[in-house]
Amino acid sequence: MLNKNYYGDLIGGSLMITESRIIAELLLKKFTEGEWKKLIYEDNILQKKSINTASRNAHTLRKRLEPMSDEFLKSLLEVSERAYIQLLMVSFLINSPVVSDFMRQSLAEARRTYKTILSSHAWSEFIDDRIRAFPELNKYSSATIKKMGNNAVKALVDSGYLNSSLRRQIQPVYLLSEVRSCLKELGREDLIKYRKYKSHIFILQAVKY
Repeated sequence: MLNKNYYGDLIGGSLMITESRIIAELLLKKFTEGEWKKLIYEDNILQKKSINTASRNAHTLRKRLEPMSDEFLKSLLEVSERAYIQLLMVSFLINSPVVSDFMRQSLAEARRTYKTILSSHAWSEFIDDRIRAFPELNKYSSATIKKMGNNAVKALVDSGYLNSSLRRQIQPVYLLSEVRSCLKELGREDLIKYRKYKSHIFILQAVKY
Protein backbone atom coordinates (compact mmCIF):
# COMPACT_ATOMS: atom_id res chain seq x y z
CA MET A 1 0.00 0.00 0.00
CA LEU A 2 1.42 3.37 -0.99
CA ASN A 3 1.95 5.61 2.01
CA LYS A 4 -0.23 8.35 0.52
CA ASN A 5 -3.11 5.86 0.51
CA TYR A 6 -2.21 4.50 3.93
CA TYR A 7 -2.05 7.87 5.67
CA GLY A 8 -4.68 9.49 3.47
CA ASP A 9 -5.40 13.10 4.39
CA LEU A 10 -4.72 12.55 8.08
CA ILE A 11 -2.38 15.55 8.14
CA GLY A 12 -5.34 17.77 7.18
CA GLY A 13 -7.33 17.37 10.37
CA SER A 14 -9.53 15.15 12.53
CA LEU A 15 -13.29 14.67 12.07
CA MET A 16 -14.10 18.42 11.82
CA ILE A 17 -17.68 17.73 12.86
CA THR A 18 -19.26 21.09 12.02
CA GLU A 19 -17.34 21.60 8.79
CA SER A 20 -18.07 18.07 7.53
CA ARG A 21 -21.81 18.72 7.49
CA ILE A 22 -21.33 21.84 5.37
CA ILE A 23 -19.02 20.08 2.91
CA ALA A 24 -21.42 17.13 2.61
CA GLU A 25 -24.22 19.54 1.69
CA LEU A 26 -22.04 21.22 -0.94
CA LEU A 27 -21.03 17.90 -2.49
CA LEU A 28 -24.63 16.80 -2.83
CA LYS A 29 -25.49 20.00 -4.69
CA LYS A 30 -22.88 19.19 -7.38
CA PHE A 31 -21.45 22.69 -7.67
CA THR A 32 -19.00 23.51 -10.44
CA GLU A 33 -15.38 24.21 -9.53
CA GLY A 34 -16.00 27.93 -9.95
CA GLU A 35 -19.02 27.86 -7.66
CA TRP A 36 -17.11 25.73 -5.15
CA LYS A 37 -14.20 28.18 -5.00
CA LYS A 38 -16.55 31.13 -4.60
CA LEU A 39 -18.31 29.47 -1.67
CA ILE A 40 -15.05 28.54 0.07
CA TYR A 41 -12.86 31.56 -0.70
CA GLU A 42 -15.24 34.47 -1.22
CA ASP A 43 -18.31 33.58 0.80
CA ASN A 44 -16.21 31.85 3.50
CA ILE A 45 -18.98 29.32 4.06
CA LEU A 46 -16.83 27.46 6.61
CA GLN A 47 -16.49 30.70 8.60
CA LYS A 48 -12.72 30.49 9.08
CA LYS A 49 -10.44 33.35 10.09
CA SER A 50 -8.12 32.87 7.13
CA ILE A 51 -8.47 31.76 3.54
CA ASN A 52 -5.64 29.27 4.04
CA THR A 53 -7.49 27.52 6.87
CA ALA A 54 -10.74 27.45 4.89
CA SER A 55 -8.94 26.07 1.85
CA ARG A 56 -7.09 23.40 3.85
CA ASN A 57 -10.22 22.21 5.68
CA ALA A 58 -12.34 22.17 2.52
CA HIS A 59 -9.65 20.28 0.57
CA THR A 60 -9.25 17.67 3.30
CA LEU A 61 -12.96 17.07 3.79
CA ARG A 62 -13.67 16.99 0.09
CA LYS A 63 -11.05 14.29 -0.46
CA ARG A 64 -12.45 12.38 2.51
CA LEU A 65 -16.14 12.64 1.68
CA GLU A 66 -16.34 12.91 -2.11
CA PRO A 67 -15.38 9.24 -2.73
CA MET A 68 -18.30 8.18 -0.53
CA SER A 69 -21.65 7.57 -2.21
CA ASP A 70 -24.41 10.16 -2.43
CA GLU A 71 -26.49 7.88 -0.22
CA PHE A 72 -23.78 8.04 2.42
CA LEU A 73 -23.70 11.83 2.22
CA LYS A 74 -27.49 12.00 2.47
CA SER A 75 -27.35 9.78 5.54
CA LEU A 76 -24.90 12.19 7.16
CA LEU A 77 -27.51 14.93 6.90
CA GLU A 78 -30.47 12.85 8.03
CA VAL A 79 -29.33 10.70 10.96
CA SER A 80 -29.05 11.56 14.65
CA GLU A 81 -26.00 13.43 15.91
CA ARG A 82 -24.54 10.26 17.41
CA ALA A 83 -24.92 8.32 14.15
CA TYR A 84 -23.58 11.32 12.23
CA ILE A 85 -20.34 11.25 14.21
CA GLN A 86 -20.03 7.48 13.77
CA LEU A 87 -20.47 7.87 10.01
CA LEU A 88 -17.81 10.58 9.97
CA MET A 89 -15.52 8.12 11.72
CA VAL A 90 -16.29 5.58 8.99
CA SER A 91 -15.18 8.00 6.25
CA PHE A 92 -12.13 8.95 8.34
CA LEU A 93 -11.00 5.33 8.66
CA ILE A 94 -11.63 4.56 5.00
CA ASN A 95 -9.57 7.59 3.97
CA SER A 96 -6.76 6.89 6.46
CA PRO A 97 -6.36 3.12 7.00
CA VAL A 98 -3.41 3.84 9.28
CA VAL A 99 -5.90 4.92 11.97
CA SER A 100 -7.86 1.67 11.79
CA ASP A 101 -4.57 -0.22 12.22
CA PHE A 102 -3.73 2.04 15.15
CA MET A 103 -7.06 1.19 16.76
CA ARG A 104 -6.61 -2.51 16.16
CA GLN A 105 -3.07 -2.60 17.48
CA SER A 106 -2.80 0.02 20.21
CA LEU A 107 -6.31 0.22 21.66
CA ALA A 108 -6.85 -3.51 21.49
CA GLU A 109 -3.49 -4.18 23.15
CA ALA A 110 -4.25 -1.70 25.91
CA ARG A 111 -7.55 -3.45 26.63
CA ARG A 112 -5.95 -6.90 26.47
CA THR A 113 -3.43 -5.88 29.12
CA TYR A 114 -6.13 -4.27 31.30
CA LYS A 115 -4.95 -0.71 30.74
CA THR A 116 -7.55 2.04 30.94
CA ILE A 117 -5.38 4.83 29.52
CA LEU A 118 -3.87 5.07 26.03
CA SER A 119 -0.19 5.88 26.46
CA SER A 120 0.99 9.28 25.28
CA HIS A 121 3.66 7.37 23.33
CA ALA A 122 1.19 4.98 21.68
CA TRP A 123 1.14 6.72 18.31
CA SER A 124 4.91 7.10 17.96
CA GLU A 125 5.47 3.49 19.05
CA PHE A 126 2.84 2.30 16.57
CA ILE A 127 4.37 4.29 13.70
CA ASP A 128 7.88 3.07 14.55
CA ASP A 129 6.57 -0.49 14.37
CA ARG A 130 4.87 0.18 11.02
CA ILE A 131 8.01 1.74 9.54
CA ARG A 132 10.17 -1.16 10.68
CA ALA A 133 7.82 -3.52 8.89
CA PHE A 134 7.33 -1.25 5.85
CA PRO A 135 10.33 1.11 5.39
CA GLU A 136 8.62 2.72 2.39
CA LEU A 137 6.29 4.47 4.85
CA ASN A 138 9.22 6.46 6.19
CA LYS A 139 8.56 9.50 4.03
CA TYR A 140 7.29 12.15 6.39
CA SER A 141 9.16 14.29 8.92
CA SER A 142 8.81 13.62 12.64
CA ALA A 143 6.80 16.86 12.98
CA THR A 144 4.33 15.70 10.33
CA ILE A 145 4.00 12.25 11.92
CA LYS A 146 3.34 13.92 15.27
CA LYS A 147 0.64 16.12 13.76
CA MET A 148 -0.97 13.07 12.17
CA GLY A 149 -0.96 11.40 15.59
CA ASN A 150 -2.59 14.43 17.19
CA ASN A 151 -5.31 14.37 14.54
CA ALA A 152 -5.84 10.63 15.00
CA VAL A 153 -6.19 11.02 18.76
CA LYS A 154 -8.53 14.00 18.31
CA ALA A 155 -10.74 11.86 16.06
CA LEU A 156 -10.83 9.14 18.74
CA VAL A 157 -11.88 11.76 21.27
CA ASP A 158 -14.54 13.24 18.95
CA SER A 159 -15.97 9.78 18.31
CA GLY A 160 -15.94 8.78 21.99
CA TYR A 161 -13.17 6.17 22.06
CA LEU A 162 -11.09 8.39 24.36
CA ASN A 163 -12.41 10.82 26.96
CA SER A 164 -9.95 13.61 26.12
CA SER A 165 -6.73 14.27 24.22
CA LEU A 166 -4.98 14.97 27.52
CA ARG A 167 -6.15 12.11 29.74
CA ARG A 168 -6.76 9.55 26.96
CA GLN A 169 -8.98 7.32 29.08
CA ILE A 170 -10.28 4.49 26.90
CA GLN A 171 -14.06 4.26 26.55
CA PRO A 172 -16.35 1.70 24.85
CA VAL A 173 -18.30 2.81 21.79
CA TYR A 174 -21.15 0.71 20.41
CA LEU A 175 -22.12 1.05 16.79
CA LEU A 176 -25.66 2.13 15.92
CA SER A 177 -27.72 -0.14 13.67
CA GLU A 178 -27.96 2.41 10.86
CA VAL A 179 -24.18 2.73 10.80
CA ARG A 180 -23.77 -1.05 10.64
CA SER A 181 -26.20 -1.09 7.72
CA CYS A 182 -24.23 1.62 5.98
CA LEU A 183 -20.97 -0.32 6.39
CA LYS A 184 -22.64 -3.39 4.92
CA GLU A 185 -23.78 -1.37 1.90
CA LEU A 186 -20.26 -0.01 1.47
CA GLY A 187 -18.78 -3.49 1.66
CA ARG A 188 -16.69 -2.43 4.66
CA GLU A 189 -17.87 -4.80 7.35
CA ASP A 190 -14.18 -5.47 7.95
CA LEU A 191 -14.25 -2.31 10.08
CA ILE A 192 -16.65 -3.97 12.52
CA LYS A 193 -15.53 -6.46 15.12
CA TYR A 194 -18.37 -8.21 16.90
CA ARG A 195 -18.32 -9.41 20.49
CA LYS A 196 -21.09 -10.71 22.71
CA TYR A 197 -22.30 -9.15 25.93
CA LYS A 198 -20.77 -5.67 25.51
CA SER A 199 -17.13 -6.68 25.56
CA HIS A 200 -14.91 -3.69 24.81
CA ILE A 201 -13.55 -3.77 21.30
CA PHE A 202 -11.59 -1.22 19.41
CA ILE A 203 -12.43 -0.80 15.79
CA LEU A 204 -15.97 0.35 15.11
CA GLN A 205 -17.71 -1.57 17.85
CA ALA A 206 -20.90 -3.55 17.55
CA VAL A 207 -22.73 -5.70 20.06
CA LYS A 208 -24.56 -8.97 19.62
CA TYR A 209 -26.76 -10.26 22.42
